[in-house]
Amino acid sequence: MAKANKKLRKVAAQQGGRTSEASDLNLREATLLGVKHERRDGERPYVNLKYYSPDHQCLSDWTKAKLQAFSAFCRQLTQMNWSQIYATGGKAGNKVGLGYTVHTNHDVLPKHPELETFSPDLTWFELRVDGESRVHGFRVKDAFFLVYLDQNHDVYPV
Repeated sequence: MAKANKKLRKVAAQQGGRTSEASDLNLREATLLGVKHERRDGERPYVNLKYYSPDHQCLSDWTKAKLQAFSAFCRQLTQMNWSQIYATGGKAGNKVGLGYTVHTNHDVLPKHPELETFSPDLTWFELRVDGESRVHGFRVKDAFFLVYLDQNHDVYPV
């Protein structure tokens, strides 16, 4: 079995053009291949709009003040690391800063054409833009994939 896993790792590395075995694998791949999956929570995140859904809410719907808050949010996000972002979460009333909040019920998220194809292993969460505005998405490595804008904290008001 170990020999087969080693061969699978080698093939996966060749097919993906990877230079390191475990650091470029997602959790499911790492489990399947029997390698240690490294979470790099010390990395600085950035916002990725690859799966952004403007059909739910578009930045053009936001006021100038909200857009300024969104710009400040993006700047703040890149100045933190993932460990610091996770530390902003907590129980209602105890959250600080970005207020990291994991979604426990994905059914309340707006419909998205590609949502069905996303891995069920993704941890969906929201981050606070300002007192009432939120953004919703998921993390892959150091990227925050922003999927939904939520100007009035309507999507996941928990």
